[in-house]
Amino acid sequence: MLANALPTLVFYLLAAISLTLAWSVVTGRRILRAAVSLMGVLAASAGLYLLLDSPFLAGVQVLVYVGGIVVLLVFAVMLTRTTELLEDHPSRHRQVIGGAVALAFFGLSYCMMTAPAFANRALTALPKNDVAAIGRALLDTGENGYALPFEVVSLLLLAAMIGGIVIARKPAALVKSEAHHG
Repeated sequence: MLANALPTLVFYLLAAISLTLAWSVVTGRRILRAAVSLMGVLAASAGLYLLLDSPFLAGVQVLVYVGGIVVLLVFAVMLTRTTELLEDHPSRHRQVIGGAVALAFFGLSYCMMTAPAFANRALTALPKNDVAAIGRALLDTGENGYALPFEVVSLLLLAAMIGGIVIARKPAALVKSEAHHG
């Protein structure tokens, strides 16, 4: 009985950590602290993948999201010397739009997960820990393939890299000002 209780306890602990850190990401005023909280949320998600006996997905979660996107964001923030990026005070208009988009995303996610097609596809999941089968499915363009989501993830990484470069670049006026004074 204790063996069954331990995974449940770890799940609730990881869920509580994820929710607390996610709240910190959303409500935080300092972007660096929000990025570190996001790193914690994604690491806790990797822990949930481990609980589901999917070490491959846990590793991908850590490598792609924690190791790629969040670290890129942290470096971009730390490399900029501007104080504009350290604190964000969104206007009421931006808050309302953000809330509406979040609710729409939640509603769409709920509808997709409760759709019969999603439930049937989940039943035909890949065998656990079969990395070769996962690789074939990621590159398959057929009915049971995941080539489109795989490409969407690559676009997400590209957008994160471009965003990091844009954030890290100094404005031209600041460069000219430093050259003039230096």
